[in-house]
Amino acid sequence: MKRFILIVGTLFLLLLGCNGIKVSKSMLKMIVSASTRENKELCYADSCRNRIGIPYVQDGSPAQVLDIYYADSSVRKDAVLIDIHGGFYVGGNRKNNRPFASVFLKEGYDVALLEYRLNDGTLDVSDELLDCAAALNYLTENAGELGINKECVFLTGDSAGGHLALFLAEMNFTPKAVLLNCPAYDFASFANTEAYTEEALAWFIGPKWDDEQWRVSVSPRTHIGRYSGPLLVSTCTNDFIRSESLKLKADCDSLGHALEFIDIQSKDKIVGHVHNVSNPALPESRTVNARMIEFMNKHL
Repeated sequence: MKRFILIVGTLFLLLLGCNGIKVSKSMLKMIVSASTRENKELCYADSCRNRIGIPYVQDGSPAQVLDIYYADSSVRKDAVLIDIHGGFYVGGNRKNNRPFASVFLKEGYDVALLEYRLNDGTLDVSDELLDCAAALNYLTENAGELGINKECVFLTGDSAGGHLALFLAEMNFTPKAVLLNCPAYDFASFANTEAYTEEALAWFIGPKWDDEQWRVSVSPRTHIGRYSGPLLVSTCTNDFIRSESLKLKADCDSLGHALEFIDIQSKDKIVGHVHNVSNPALPESRTVNARMIEFMNKHL
């Protein structure tokens, strides 16, 4: 498993971090397929009381579902962490994040893992945002029946999921705090034809990839001034979109908005993009996740 993640991390750095290489759709598909493969290993979450595959849209798509895992009563804090997975807007699965969820379940937090419809050439990030908003509304409106505390909600997302989580918090969802791991932030600048082929851009952004006004409208960077709650952001030396986190930090500094910023310095290629989510057993991942838990505890 460790070697597999090393290979994926190396591919990210080789294909996306080297100047002069234009990334094609086939390259991206290979990376997304490898990095979002479902983790079938047993983990702590599997032993927790849970509700799996709850539809949050009536007569919706099989992807419009969520899972809830409940912390053991001996440690339960009566607070819930809602997690939105990443996957370059075209891949990923809520089930991949069960090992990550396990970290917080052990600390007494209930965890809800959201699924959403992926960009398929017709759908795009606008639809993903609508799905995640519908899921958040469902959790809030049905909190009593679901057995979660809607007054104590934390929101997290990794990579593309970080984009979705931050944008929703900038709009009308108000969690106790937002925690982002290697988030996509400046969506408006993603249509870079020097780095990506047009086919690749159409694949992960969607058919409106060249509509700058639309990209600006759905970019978290456009609306960052609307969010004033507690915010934690993690990145690392080998995060292939580390510049996104640095932009977010710079914008928060400019706005005078408090931000807990975690920037893991490591030469180990395994410690890469969303390492604390994909491989929470790494020492560096343990550091990030411990900081997340400390941050959440502070804002209970």
